[in-house]
Amino acid sequence: MTIWIFVTAITIIACATLYYAGAGRRVNATSAGDATASHFRLQLRDIDADAAAGRLSEASAIAAKSELAREVMRAKAESNPQAPGRPIGILVPVVLTGLLALGGYWALGRPELPGEPLAGRDIAAESSLDLEGAIKTIEARLALAPDDLRGWQVIAPAYGQLGRVEDAVRAYRQINRLAPPTAESETDLGEALVMAANGDVPPEAVALFRSAAGRDSTHIRSRFYLAGAETASGDYANAITHWQEVLALAKGDEPWVVTARDGLATAEAGLNPAATPEPDQAQIDAMVDGLDARLAASGGSVEEWTQLVRSRLVQGRIEDAQQAYDRARKAYPDALMRADLDVLAADSGLVARPVP
Repeated sequence: MTIWIFVTAITIIACATLYYAGAGRRVNATSAGDATASHFRLQLRDIDADAAAGRLSEASAIAAKSELAREVMRAKAESNPQAPGRPIGILVPVVLTGLLALGGYWALGRPELPGEPLAGRDIAAESSLDLEGAIKTIEARLALAPDDLRGWQVIAPAYGQLGRVEDAVRAYRQINRLAPPTAESETDLGEALVMAANGDVPPEAVALFRSAAGRDSTHIRSRFYLAGAETASGDYANAITHWQEVLALAKGDEPWVVTARDGLATAEAGLNPAATPEPDQAQIDAMVDGLDARLAASGGSVEEWTQLVRSRLVQGRIEDAQQAYDRARKAYPDALMRADLDVLAADSGLVARPVP
């Protein structure tokens, strides 16, 4: 009921303002009427003075007063015509404005509904706050509604983006508590635990990755983390299985395929070191040439370019290393992204030539 009182009051004020602004009215009418009355009083005194002095006869004085009276009546009629009241023309738009405002809100407004839940809102479009400001807004809402699943789903990756890994872990735990865990939600929590451990994979994270992989046979990310953890811990047999599963799910052009293949090779070498003899120089040169050809044809990550430059330097092929460095700088013009490569080049005497 309160909202209707407020809406009605605002509408009345707006209509009254329109009516006052649009209705006709006279300005300074009182001062003009006073000046006219003073003028006629002076003329009346002059007639009386002339009659008393004998300059006008009694009949002439009466006739002069009668004429003055007619002028007074004529002046009043001209200065104060019959007021038409408020013009009807202004009433029509004012009334229509009020009816449209109240009628429109009656048809479209829903004052009885509570505030829209966080799940139905787009935080980025709701305000122009920066990320930290948006997070503070969501945190305030979650303090009032700690079981708002969508709120935790929105804020968890934002915490990770800001480097607030402990808060991200807490948020992902809430997500897995409030809803049945999925392969994605368990992997998110495991990933946050790895970030909180500065890259180490704690046992809880391994258990989460294993559970996620078991929930979804096509979930790549959980298998990738699991295979990496198993390779690092020396569980090469399981690591080989999971690396193979990851590569089987790949299309072949994903940027992480190279890492997965290297991981598989490492696990296979760890499982059977004797079966993997040390490559000779010709094989090493062939692998470096293959990496060079692949990067020239389809590009690659900045890490791969760094690996190529380092390999050329180890081979003693300085000019080839310089050319690889030039191509890497063209592929990654942002110096922040290739900081390690620039340091390697500077330490090795390579020159940052103008990029064509």
